[in-house]
Amino acid sequence: RGKVIISASAANEVSVEKDDLQHGVFTYYLLEGLRGAADTDRDGTVTIDEAYRYVSEKVPRATGQEQHPVKKGSVEGNLVMSIVR
Repeated sequence: RGKVIISASAANEVSVEKDDLQHGVFTYYLLEGLRGAADTDRDGTVTIDEAYRYVSEKVPRATGQEQHPVKKGSVEGNLVMSIVR
């Protein structure tokens, strides 16, 4: 139960696009995380919290601290976003 929204940047920030990534920085790292890079406990699933921790670390680093993802809301238990194969 519940709902969570993860946005690419704070309200006063611009979401950065990088040609070399072929995506926005947030989208690039979110997809990388969902493919398994965010699975910190190596249980074969990526939860909303793991994905958010991952993008919250990678996106600011890749944008020179110019962009910071934001998470709002909550869920009961662990919300699985992807299953890693």
